[in-house]
Amino acid sequence: MKKKADKRRKLALFPLFFSFILFITTSYAWFSSNRVVSVDSLDVHVQADGGLEVSTDAINWKQVVTVQDIMDAHQNYRNSVNQIPYQLNPVSSGGTINGGYLELFKGQATNTNSTDFILVVERSQETESFGEESEGDFIAFDLFFRTTNNKELYLSSNSQVTYLGETSKGIENATRVAFLNEGNSGDSAGAAQGLNGANKAYIWEPNYDTHTAYGVENAQNIYGITTSQTGGSLLPYDGVIREIPTSSHVLLQNANSATYPDLFRRVNVDISTPKSGSTNQKVFDLEPSITKVRIYMWLEGQDVDCEDNASYGDISFRLEFTTNPA
Repeated sequence: MKKKADKRRKLALFPLFFSFILFITTSYAWFSSNRVVSVDSLDVHVQADGGLEVSTDAINWKQVVTVQDIMDAHQNYRNSVNQIPYQLNPVSSGGTINGGYLELFKGQATNTNSTDFILVVERSQETESFGEESEGDFIAFDLFFRTTNNKELYLSSNSQVTYLGETSKGIENATRVAFLNEGNSGDSAGAAQGLNGANKAYIWEPNYDTHTAYGVENAQNIYGITTSQTGGSLLPYDGVIREIPTSSHVLLQNANSATYPDLFRRVNVDISTPKSGSTNQKVFDLEPSITKVRIYMWLEGQDVDCEDNASYGDISFRLEFTTNPA
């Protein structure tokens, strides 16, 4: 109890940004060994330029939301399903949306009698849960945007996923963020809360041009992709779209849509940003009303950088929106 109380007091010291401490466990993921990586400092910031406002419940509007706002949203938003777990596990998504929710699959790389690993995955679904009480594998929450004019919503150049240690291990290069436009509802908060009409996941891949030496080796050995540590191009990957039982015997090196088109799908990355020198990136248009956007943050198990040597250290997510194109 004292530990949880200390965490609440710590959060209260940071009223201007969204901050939460999480951990990535590697026991049930594409990583093949037990290691722990912490994700420290999760930030969401919304610039209020151009009349843009943000809310976690479509009732209380502000410029910046905090972790506490998302945790408290359920008080006025009874159907909220916001998940911010204390632990994260690598998952994968082919971008399938079901009832307004993004389908993500938690995987486990299991060693066979030889040197090969087979991939076994099951659907991972979000629940309204936070911190140590959450058994979730990824981050998911709703934001509501309100504007009086037609606007273009941009992901600011300040948005980034960074490694917080002295020497990067590459885990920040395996992250993904998805934005689901669930629709708009005029000025009705109740109607906005009930929106679930998303039919596309706008996926952002940060740090696409950077890999560690181990990531480069993993890309070649497992996925047959040649790349470099810096200045690389955006790498294709196939996300999981269905549960994969042990009996399917899907080898990691064959975990792709060419071999198993019923299990994997080539992912269309809508926004990709380099490790440095990014610009504002358009996400989608906002109409003059309340728009509900569901946001997901996860470690992509099918990314070449999701490998054992990356499973150390701390990373930081920062998410900033603006209506300014530059």
